[in-house]
Amino acid sequence: MKIEMKMESSGKRASVKPRRPVLAWGVHSIRVVSVVVLFLLLPSPHRMVMRENIDADFPPPLMDVVNKLTGVNTGVLSKRDGRGLWTLESESGEQGEGENRGGALRIGRTLPDAANTAGYRGPTEALFALDAEDRIVSVMVGDSHDTDEHVEAVKNATEFVTQFRGLTWGGLDRNGDVAEIDGVSGATLTSLAMAEGLMLRLGRASGSLLFNESLSDEEVVADFEDRGTVNAVITDPVAVVRDDEGKLKNVLIRSGPFSDEVIGYQGPTELLISLDENERIARVQIRRSLDNEPYVDYVREDDWFWRSFDGMTLSELAVWDPVAEQVEGVSGATMTSMAVAETLPRVAMRIETEGGLKKWTDPPPSRFSISNFQRFLSSVHLSSRDAATIGLIGLLWLLTGRGWMRNRRLRFAWLIAVVVVIGWWTGNLVSLALLTGWASSGVSWQLAIGLIALVGTAMILPPAMRGNPYCNHLCPHGAIQQLTRPDRKSWRHVSLPPGWARAFASIAPLTLVLAYGVLLFWPRADVSGLEPFYAYLWPIAGVSSVVLCVATLLVSCFVPMGYCRFGCPTGFLIGYLRRTSTSDRVDRIDVGLVLLLFVSFGRFWFS
Repeated sequence: MKIEMKMESSGKRASVKPRRPVLAWGVHSIRVVSVVVLFLLLPSPHRMVMRENIDADFPPPLMDVVNKLTGVNTGVLSKRDGRGLWTLESESGEQGEGENRGGALRIGRTLPDAANTAGYRGPTEALFALDAEDRIVSVMVGDSHDTDEHVEAVKNATEFVTQFRGLTWGGLDRNGDVAEIDGVSGATLTSLAMAEGLMLRLGRASGSLLFNESLSDEEVVADFEDRGTVNAVITDPVAVVRDDEGKLKNVLIRSGPFSDEVIGYQGPTELLISLDENERIARVQIRRSLDNEPYVDYVREDDWFWRSFDGMTLSELAVWDPVAEQVEGVSGATMTSMAVAETLPRVAMRIETEGGLKKWTDPPPSRFSISNFQRFLSSVHLSSRDAATIGLIGLLWLLTGRGWMRNRRLRFAWLIAVVVVIGWWTGNLVSLALLTGWASSGVSWQLAIGLIALVGTAMILPPAMRGNPYCNHLCPHGAIQQLTRPDRKSWRHVSLPPGWARAFASIAPLTLVLAYGVLLFWPRADVSGLEPFYAYLWPIAGVSSVVLCVATLLVSCFVPMGYCRFGCPTGFLIGYLRRTSTSDRVDRIDVGLVLLLFVSFGRFWFS
């Protein structure tokens, strides 16, 4: 039998070629799928909150929070407007205080719009205040579902929140350029996720609360007698209709998401704008209005008024001024009709500044096209830490592939580099808090590309290639234990009796089950304190994390690889997913996995 001897930092037996390879693949595949299902069954705390409030009037922030945000000690918040903002009014009913007196100081929050911008473990809400010119005057960290240490670091980083001041509605700086936002060292993922949520909120005037009814299929194909010959793609608030040959036939736009702040006599009006195959206005009609209904009817029935816009392109409409063009309102409904006329150029201007009509009319690239890949690359936030992490992973492939890692001096230099680069500089360690957070809250693909590469190396390669590159070569905590590992003849070497070793070996799986059970029933719990890895985020590390890190390293100075062998739940999980000579056998751990699945499915069913 061919034997492949390979040392494991987790202390498990050496790997040999399984006698029943087909059965081993089948059993281990079921094992890996079961673990994935367990992670997917973890409830997401912030998505549960969003589901409860998504169709409700999302509540305003508490006044004591608004006071901290604005520095205004007194005042009340008005009813939420069409952009989801609350106006801060003095107790006497005047808008604004101090420097903002006489102007509207509006308060906004990034949830629920930013519910999917997950950081290290979940989204972090930002609260912001806008002045009369729609520029941000203040930003503060609100509620967060991320880990406490990361959130506290963002709250204490005054230079981070001050960089948002002066940004306009749309996320542009005072020069009209897209703002470049820097993250917080040690809490980069959390801070950038919060910034992304804020930018999303600032750019989403399309989130109209007054006109939130999406385009229907009936509205889109209403102008076509033979509806079977057209193909409609609705990307609300725009729908594109093509014939069977793919030729553009019609574009339908609802105005509400682009401009619901234009008030007529008593309220705004939403329009349906229909463009022909040449992308010129073919028809404009009222879809829904909150204005006085008799006046709205007058406007609906005045054909002469609607002819004022026929044949115009969106580019022409964007610079069109109804007052300068001396557009006459509808007799008896002047304010309502002029509000309709003013709505059209605002819609056109918004579409033009957000990429133009081609954003919807251009055929979407195929899923695996070069342009799609280029678009993804342009959205990736690649920091020097990410580049260093990815570079180290690539270098590991080269060194192990050529067998150079067997050289003791090179191996020593490599371990030092891992501690310095991944441990002290990037702080990118794979942990239970990270894995469970991403499983329940989603992965920030664009914000954590280096950490994603590290997690992929740690979790995908062991079941696929039988190796354990992360524990053996990339984990800083494991690297320090290898560097301080006592020789068998050293006075520091402590050999545990077999009974003690078996007892201590249960620490890691029990910790893993404990963490999973806690998150299954208390999703907002923070399990990062069960592992020492937070200590490597030294700018924000808590005392408990540092104590646990030092204690586990001290133990490993006497018991070789003590924490990796007996105490690391993440290492145990990786070792469990790794293919070994016993992958075809079912043991006690597999039985425990099945029990966890039953409990998780029961929790999912009854919730």
